[in-house]
Amino acid sequence: MKLLLIKLSIFFIICLGIITTILINYGGHVDYFYEKFTTPKTKSMIIGDSRSFQGIQPKVINQYFQNKKPYELPILNYSFTVTQAVSGPLYNKSILKKIDTTATNGLFIISITPDFFTSKEGNRNELGEFREANQPPHNMNLVDVSPNYEYLLKNTSYLHFKALFRKKSKTHKDGWLEESNLPSDTLIFKKWKEHQINLFFKDRNKYQISDFRINSLNILIKELKKFGDVYLIRMPISKEFLNLENSYYPKLNTIADSLAKINEIPYFNFNRSEILQYKTYDGHHIDKYGGRKFTKTLCDSIIQR
Repeated sequence: MKLLLIKLSIFFIICLGIITTILINYGGHVDYFYEKFTTPKTKSMIIGDSRSFQGIQPKVINQYFQNKKPYELPILNYSFTVTQAVSGPLYNKSILKKIDTTATNGLFIISITPDFFTSKEGNRNELGEFREANQPPHNMNLVDVSPNYEYLLKNTSYLHFKALFRKKSKTHKDGWLEESNLPSDTLIFKKWKEHQINLFFKDRNKYQISDFRINSLNILIKELKKFGDVYLIRMPISKEFLNLENSYYPKLNTIADSLAKINEIPYFNFNRSEILQYKTYDGHHIDKYGGRKFTKTLCDSIIQR
């Protein structure tokens, strides 16, 4: 029995060592979120769902402001996907946990979408019922440890070791998700866009804008303003997506304008017709080439305020 326990212990240590090596060297390939919980706390942050996760590149921001405004950089992309990144006390708590509270000149960019404010039918937010519960980052206590074994224990289902061999996407240490699996022709692009539209607008009548979530963002903005400048943005998407979003949630810009006015912060809507269109690979995610250009445009808008 003793010999068996020794062998099992050795086997466990070897397996843990292999997994640890993979996570340290290739964590950004095998999991979209893991790297966000292995870096130090940050004084500047990008907040939002997959649109900002892929479309706002911290490297561009860091380079742009290097000799301009005295923001405390580097900035971290702490965006997730639409499933996890929803305005509410859970996301707020994780964001504030990841912030270095010694910051005084931080830069905080919050990307909003309709789903950022929606609650699913049957979820009573005021009673603590949230569709995003028990997912990262909300289930994480440790957000700045490497290697992060808490993430390994709680979020094994998000780890995809086969992706290590494909290497089609990578979350960088700065939190930006680089997607290299881009459509090779217009037919594939059309199929991907149709799939995303069906995915996003299926059962849309079960989701409603929540005053609770709007107020949660208001609370977050007030907290972030203690550490620096806050900017609210709506990222550019294809006309088809924009028309559908506006038909389901026509008051989104009104909500954003109101939050910006109350908190005396800028709101940039990058879906105005006079603004240059950026190429997406599925209708609502800017590809990595367009993302570089968009991030530069975003920085121009910030510096001009």
